[in-house]
Amino acid sequence: MATAMASESVNQPNRPGKRLGGALSWGALVLAVAAFQWPMVKGTYYRITDPPAPASGIPWRTDFDRALAEASGSGKPLLVDFSASWCPPCLVMKHDVWPDPAVGEAVRGGYVPVLLDVDDPKNAPVAERYGVAGVPAVLVVDSGGRVLRRGGYMSSGEAIAFLGAESGSR
Repeated sequence: MATAMASESVNQPNRPGKRLGGALSWGALVLAVAAFQWPMVKGTYYRITDPPAPASGIPWRTDFDRALAEASGSGKPLLVDFSASWCPPCLVMKHDVWPDPAVGEAVRGGYVPVLLDVDDPKNAPVAERYGVAGVPAVLVVDSGGRVLRRGGYMSSGEAIAFLGAESGSR
């Protein structure tokens, strides 16, 4: 009897759902690895030890409360970049996006820019307040502290569109 049951289970064909589930699991793993390695594949991989990014002319502030007070006085919204030195997409933005002259002009012309390192404990309350769970996170915040726009990694062209420079509006 046991031999008959064992041979029945051995002779049962594989269920298609089981194979599909396995394939989807492997596919998800490949996508996850690719997402973390995309800067190397793209050829724009930066290390923490690389030299600083070229000067963008963006006068980054690092104190959120002071920047918010400045925004209140100037009537300009904040551009808040939550970043980290260990984050490959953040490093690409630091080296390729923010130094772009058109991006720099858009930021200088209409925003109070704030660069916050998420690894600095003093920035944790700000990240928590705005629900920042991952980096990069780029927010446009009005002088009252309300989020107007939210984004993540973006190319120079996407940053210009995000900033409203192409349409002339914020």
